[in-house]
Amino acid sequence: MKIKHLILIALSVVLLHTQNNAQDTNWVKKNTWYFDNFVRDTLPWSIFRENYIGVAPAPAADFDQLFYTYLFRTELAGKGHCYGMDVMELLMMKNGGHLGYCHPPYIYTGCYDNCSPGTVDSIGPTDLTLRTALEMVHGFQINHGFLSYLLDIIAINKQLDGRYAYQQVNYHMAKSDFPIMSISKGLSPTDGAHVVVPYFTEDLGATKKIYVYDPNRSFYKPGSDGKEWYKSRNNFIEINSASGAWKFSWCCDGTFWPSNPGIGGNILCIPLSVAGRKDRLPQSLLADGAYAINTIFIWGNVKVNQISDFTAVKKYLNEDGTNIEPSEEKRLNNIIPFIPMDGGLPSKGTGKTNAYFFRGSEPVRLSYKAYGEYKIGMIFNGKYYEIKGTGKGELQNFSADEKLLNNSVKSTGSAN
Repeated sequence: MKIKHLILIALSVVLLHTQNNAQDTNWVKKNTWYFDNFVRDTLPWSIFRENYIGVAPAPAADFDQLFYTYLFRTELAGKGHCYGMDVMELLMMKNGGHLGYCHPPYIYTGCYDNCSPGTVDSIGPTDLTLRTALEMVHGFQINHGFLSYLLDIIAINKQLDGRYAYQQVNYHMAKSDFPIMSISKGLSPTDGAHVVVPYFTEDLGATKKIYVYDPNRSFYKPGSDGKEWYKSRNNFIEINSASGAWKFSWCCDGTFWPSNPGIGGNILCIPLSVAGRKDRLPQSLLADGAYAINTIFIWGNVKVNQISDFTAVKKYLNEDGTNIEPSEEKRLNNIIPFIPMDGGLPSKGTGKTNAYFFRGSEPVRLSYKAYGEYKIGMIFNGKYYEIKGTGKGELQNFSADEKLLNNSVKSTGSAN
């Protein structure tokens, strides 16, 4: 009995020692990039074609052209490639390599700070073919399978809850389906979103912590926004165990991205089996009915007051139009704004197009106020509807249902 007791004590000491050292910065050192997040002002059609299944070799006047021109070409990577960097390194870690590049990622050189005159953004890897590979993976964030996964989280009203994200991180890490985490400052398409890689969790009772790699903070960069950030154990998302509120220290300016359930931005855990998968664009007619994903494009100075069903019982936004509808019974929970997962670096990106994705075969009504010249387009049930005009701040409605249209509309196009 004494021997068994001594063995149990020894095992307990080992386990406690392992737990205390589990937040190991060597994981970051061994499995992440040497260079920081980097921007690309324009992505070519060749990259767009490689990102999705069934895209034509050359641009054509179809839905693919709409997505390339308005969401992919300048909006997806104009502020960074954090999604592509994170997913690529996890694919390399899981499979030993990806797209011709081998693990570990840090062996590939690049520039991480003050890399070109007048900027503080990274120019990324020295190897331009590696940059192309990262761009190819970066585009997976707006394919049909990825958006469907996010909409499933929204359907159960868990997109703002840090506790749910914490549970999902532990679940997917236990399955060796390494996850990424997408966080956003707010819910507007213009807010931007960031992607980090969780690798260790800590439950402290009143709070929980998810330790992450941030591609805006290279481990190989000296200082408080580099190596010291990791070594001092500041690299975590903190979650309130009672409310699900979360906060994360944003890179370089000392501010926090906060959220509470019903207030603030998204916190979403996405496994590699979803994030690292090539798929069709969201408008594909191969997915119809409840699985169809439709798109709203908005150009110009347009304030979205509400997105609702035709009865106006189910609504996406609250009465002020400042956040999502607080009542779960009244909330329209099949909508997600297009928030590029790029790293949110504020010095880059055009911000010319706002967009929303919505799932299902039932049309929605968009209530808005426009100032000056504007245009709104909608891909719905295999057709494209468009409205344009000059607004003076009056409340207007737009939908794929012609009864709700204020101006002339053209319906054209087909989905792949």
